[in-house]
Amino acid sequence: MTSPRSPKRHHIIPILHLKHFISATPKGQLWTIDKDTGDCRSATPENTAVVSHFYSAETDDGTFYTGMEETLAQIESAAAPVYEKLAKAQPITDDEKANFAAFLALMYLRTPAVRRDAAEVIGRGIQIMSYAYGTNEKAFEGLIKRFEKGEGRTLTEIEKKKLREVLIDPTHLTFEIPKERTFMVFRAIKDLMPILFNMNWGIIGAVHGFFITSDNPVVRWVDPKTQHRILGDHGFHNKTVEVTFPLTPQATLIAAWQEIPNLSVLDRDNVWRMNMMRASHADKYLFAHTCNTELKKLATDFKGSRPRLTSSGFGPKKFGKINVPRRLR
Repeated sequence: MTSPRSPKRHHIIPILHLKHFISATPKGQLWTIDKDTGDCRSATPENTAVVSHFYSAETDDGTFYTGMEETLAQIESAAAPVYEKLAKAQPITDDEKANFAAFLALMYLRTPAVRRDAAEVIGRGIQIMSYAYGTNEKAFEGLIKRFEKGEGRTLTEIEKKKLREVLIDPTHLTFEIPKERTFMVFRAIKDLMPILFNMNWGIIGAVHGFFITSDNPVVRWVDPKTQHRILGDHGFHNKTVEVTFPLTPQATLIAAWQEIPNLSVLDRDNVWRMNMMRASHADKYLFAHTCNTELKKLATDFKGSRPRLTSSGFGPKKFGKINVPRRLR
């Protein structure tokens, strides 16, 4: 339940990260660039990337449980001093690396994009199960019997036909997944954190140019040759994986299984290529310490480009729409 001191303005990207991208003009503010329109607007970190009760669970009586936001704040607090060291390319201890690995895992999982993917996984799972009932005669008959027993009436042949059609083709339906169910993504922190910790870490500096960040700032890249159409790319366990996270306009953290230098530098063209990769993975917004014509074009060039969840194999040809309300009505 929300207490008088419980925050309702939740940052989908924490102030700890955003404050490292503030500008001199306007002083103390950073720029948000919209991928849909290319529009720029400036605001303080406190007023950027804010969504009301994004990490709160709403109860039936309209009150909120805000324990999740408090847990996120604890992880950020432990990572804050390590962030400053990494931004300056200073060495860190194993304990500090562990604290930042937890923060990095959180940064990967906490975004609207990943939460929406979680809802898609749940929603598509429901639709695949429904498709199985609709395409298997024995399973469908069992479903009908249970339904009729529960309702206390017998379905007509027309009703049975319509039900089967809906089970096989869910495209005319909208599936509502309560946002609390998307909190399941946070369970992955305990698995992702040790993976990131065990990787080799290094800092990439920008000799010329600058790094940007986004509303989906942790980017995972693998060699395309290692990707399988059905089996995927084995995620963070892929031996070619490179995980990057911009720390400041002049420094980006890189984690990989391969040997990497503790400190390396990139020229302007390669810095911009990293910005292009960040923009392609961004959900809706880029964040930077400046805004110019080049950044606006970068944003709109990658409109709608974030990698989306794909499905193959058994299931309907097309899936129905997934909606994530604050709570089921």
